[in-house]
Amino acid sequence: MTYHRLHRILAAAVGLVSLAIYVVSLPPTVVFWDVGEFMAAAYSLQVPHPPGAPLFLLVAHLFSNIPLSQDIAVRMHMVSALASAGTVMFLYLISVRFITMWRGRPTNVYDALVVFGSSAIGALSLTFSRTFWFNAVEAEVYGLSMLFVSSVLWLALRWYERADWARGDVYLLMIAYLIGLSVGVHLLAVLTLFSVMLIVYFRLYEFSVKGFIKFGLVAVLIFGVIYPGIVKWVPSLLDGELMGERHVIFQIIPIAAILGAVYGVHRSIQRNDRILNVALLSFLLIVLGYSTYTMVIIRANANPPMNENNPHNLERLISYLNREQYGTAPLMNRRWNVTEPEQAAAHQNYTSDWDYFWRYQLGHMYFRYLGWNFVGQEGDWKEAGVDLSKLYGIPLLLGLIGAFHHWSRDWKMGFVSVIFFLLMGIVLVVYFNMQEPQPRERDYFYVGSFFVFAMWIGMGIVAVIDEIKERFFSSSQPLAIPAGVLAAAFLFVPVNMLRVNFHEQNRSGNYVAWDYSYNLLQSCDEDAILFTNGDNDTFPLWYLQDVEGIRRDIRIVNLSLLNTDWYISQLKNLEPYGAKKVPISIPDNRLPSLGPIPWQAQVREIPLPKPVIDRYGVKDTSLTNRGAIHFTLAPTISMGQYSLLRVQDILVYDIMRTNNWERPIYFAMTVSDDSKIGLRDYMQLEGLAFRFVPRRGAYWQNLLPEKMRANYFTDIEKPSKTYQAGFLWRGLQDSSVYLDEDARRLMANYRQAFLSLGYYYANVERQAGKFAEVLDRMEEVIPRRVIPMGPSMMFDIANYYRMAGRNEMYQTMMNEIIAEAEPIVARRERRPVVQDNPYVLLLQAYENLGRYQDALGVLDALREVYSMEQGVDQFVNERKAALQSLLADSGRGTVLPK
Repeated sequence: MTYHRLHRILAAAVGLVSLAIYVVSLPPTVVFWDVGEFMAAAYSLQVPHPPGAPLFLLVAHLFSNIPLSQDIAVRMHMVSALASAGTVMFLYLISVRFITMWRGRPTNVYDALVVFGSSAIGALSLTFSRTFWFNAVEAEVYGLSMLFVSSVLWLALRWYERADWARGDVYLLMIAYLIGLSVGVHLLAVLTLFSVMLIVYFRLYEFSVKGFIKFGLVAVLIFGVIYPGIVKWVPSLLDGELMGERHVIFQIIPIAAILGAVYGVHRSIQRNDRILNVALLSFLLIVLGYSTYTMVIIRANANPPMNENNPHNLERLISYLNREQYGTAPLMNRRWNVTEPEQAAAHQNYTSDWDYFWRYQLGHMYFRYLGWNFVGQEGDWKEAGVDLSKLYGIPLLLGLIGAFHHWSRDWKMGFVSVIFFLLMGIVLVVYFNMQEPQPRERDYFYVGSFFVFAMWIGMGIVAVIDEIKERFFSSSQPLAIPAGVLAAAFLFVPVNMLRVNFHEQNRSGNYVAWDYSYNLLQSCDEDAILFTNGDNDTFPLWYLQDVEGIRRDIRIVNLSLLNTDWYISQLKNLEPYGAKKVPISIPDNRLPSLGPIPWQAQVREIPLPKPVIDRYGVKDTSLTNRGAIHFTLAPTISMGQYSLLRVQDILVYDIMRTNNWERPIYFAMTVSDDSKIGLRDYMQLEGLAFRFVPRRGAYWQNLLPEKMRANYFTDIEKPSKTYQAGFLWRGLQDSSVYLDEDARRLMANYRQAFLSLGYYYANVERQAGKFAEVLDRMEEVIPRRVIPMGPSMMFDIANYYRMAGRNEMYQTMMNEIIAEAEPIVARRERRPVVQDNPYVLLLQAYENLGRYQDALGVLDALREVYSMEQGVDQFVNERKAALQSLLADSGRGTVLPK
C-alpha cells in the first residue's frame, strides 16, 4: 500500500468514524431553539428569520424527502451530521497539507505515522469537541456552513500545490462559487477569503512590506466587493437605492456590472489575460452562487404560513438581508444597549468599555468557550465556567504548542492559520458586540476558530514527537517514539473528549421538545388563539403544525414577533391551513406606524356579554353587575424617565377585546406575568396553558380539574392531529436520556401543573388523598431519581405527603434533603441566600423531624458562614430560643453544642 493511498483511507476513516458517532447521537425528532423553525421552513420552503438560509433550506428539503428515517426531523438532522463528518475529513486533509509544507511528504513509516497520525488525532479532537458536536447533530446552519469553510480552505491549499498547472485556476473559481453558495447558508465562509488571498499572495509573490501593504488593500477591496457589495448593495441597487439615496440609474449599475463582466471574460480570453479572467469569472460565480436568495422573494410571494418579514419585493428583501428587525450594534461603544433594564444594570458591573470588552465579551463570551472545548466545561448550566479536571487542559496545551510550532517551522502558512483563527474568533467578538446577559450560550458562533485550534492540536503532537527525537534520538528514527506519543495523545485527547462529552452530546431518546409542544397544543380547545413567549415555546409548535399536521386549527401568536407590523398583518389577514384569522381591530394602514407608547397605569375593561356570563356560570357580582372585567393595564418597559407600553401589549389587549369571547384564548405557561397585561388572576390552568376566563381566583383555584386530570392521568398510545385528552411523557423515565438545562426547566412547569391540581384537590375539594394520588402520578411520569427537583420543591412535596398521611414518603424525601444538604453545611460552603439555600432547608428538615439538637448545630454553621448578611444574627437568636424551648419541653436538656 502506498502512503498516498493510506492517506486517503485515513481521511475517509476519520470522516466515517465522525459520521457514526453523530448518527448514534442524533435526536429522534425536533429539538429546541431555531431548529424547529428551520425544519418547518425547509419542509414547505417557507421564509424563516432574517437573513435567511435559502440554500440550507433547499438541501434540508431534499433530505426530508429521502427515506433515511421514519421521522422527517431525523432526515433533516442528517444534513448537519454528514456535513460535519465531511468537515472533519477536510480538517484531516488540511492538517496533512500544512504539515507536509515544512516536513515534506512521508517517504517512510516513521514520517507517515507522524504526519497522518497527528493529523487524524487533531481531526478527531474536533469531532468530539463540545461545540462542534452540538452543531453536528441538529438541523441548523452551522454544520453545513463549516463544510463550506473547510472545503474552501482545502481547495486553496490544493491550488497552492498546483498553481503552475495550466488549469490550476479551476480551484480558485470553485472557491468563488462555493463562497457565493455559502452565503445562502451562513456568512461564516466569507471570512475565509482573507486566508485564501494570503495563500495566493505567498504563492505568487515574494514577501515585502510594501508588497504586503498593497496586498492588504487589495484584499480589503475584494472582500468589500463581496460583502457588503454583492450581498447587500446589489439588491439595494436593483431597487434603485444606494446609501439612502434613490435614483432609477442605480438599477442599471448591477446589470451593467454583470454584463460588463461577461464581456470582460470574453476579452480576457482573447488577450490571454489570466488575472483578469480569473477575477471576472470569480465575480460572476459568486453572483451565481448568491442567486439562491431569489428563493426568498419567490417563496415570500407565495404567502406561506411562515413568512418572516414578508420579503415579497426588493425593498422588503433588503430589510430582510440587513436584519433591520434586530437593529444594529455599534462597533465602538461596547456597552451600547441601555434600553433593556437587565442589560443596563449589568453594565454597572464594569468600570469602562475596555473593562467590559476584556472581561465579558472576550473573557466570558469567547475564552470561556475555548476553555469549554479544550480544557473542560464545569457543567451544562448557563454561564458554566471552565473545569480543568475534565480534559486536564491537555488539548489546550497541545494546541498552543502546535500554533507556535506551525509559526516557527513555516511562518507564512502559520500566519495564514493565525489570521483564520483570529477572524473566526476574536474579530467576531468585536463585530458582534454582545450585551450581557444573553438569552443562551453563544459558543456556536466561534466554531470556525475551534476548527483551527483542533488542527493545531495535531501540530502540537508533531512538535512533541520532533522534540523527543531531536533531544534523545537525533541520529535514528525509532518507531516507538511516534507510536507511543500518538497512543498517549489518542487516549488523552479524542478518547477522553469522547468520554467527557458523550452523555451531554448524545441526544438519542430525547423527545422533550416534541412532547412538550404536543402537550401544549393539546391543552387548547378547538380554534384557540395561543400566545407564546419565545423560541422554545414557538418553533417546535410550528414544526408540529407545518411538518406533522398536528392541531393546525390553533393560531400561535408569538409575543416577540407581535411587535412587528408584518407579523400582525399576517395574523389578521391570513388563514394558514384554513385556520381562522386572529381577530384584530386595528386597520391595516395603521400597522406600520405602531410603536411603544408613553403609558401610565390605567384601569381598562373587557366587555362581558350576558351569554358569556351564562356560558361560564359567572357568579361574581362584581363582574355580572358591571358586565365587564376591569383590570389595571400597567406600563411594561422603561426608557430613561419614560414608562412605555409595548406594541405586543397593545395587540394582546386588542385581540382579547376584539375576540369578544368567541374563541378560546390561551397563554403558554412560559409566558411571564407582565405579558398577560394585568389579567393573570383571570387565567384558568388547562394542562400547560392558561385560558382566559371570566372568573377571578388564585392560580391553583382557577383551573379545570376534569381537563387537567384527563391530560395528566391519561396514557395515550398514538399522538393525534386533532384534539384528544392525554399527554406524552416519552424518555422522562430513562436515566440514560440526557436532558439539558432548558428541558429540565420545562420539567418544573410540568411539576408546577401537577402541584396546582393537587392544591385544588386539597384546598377546594378538601381531598388530601387525591393530592397524594396526583403526587404519585407526577413521580411516575417525572421520577426525581431521573430528573432531580429543587430541594425547596421536594421539601414542600414531602410536607404534602405528610398532610395526606403518607409518612413513609415524607420520611424518604426528608432524608434525601438531609443527605444532600449535610455535606454542604459540614464543609461550610457559602451558597446564595435564596429559596434553595441548603442551610435553611436542612434547618427546617431537622425541625420537622424533631432533631432539635442537630438543628442548633445548623444555626451555628449559618451564623459562621453568613455573619456579614443583614438580619442573620437576629434570625439565629430567635430560632435558637425557639429550639431551646422545644428541647426543654421534650425533656432532652438545654445545653447547646459548641
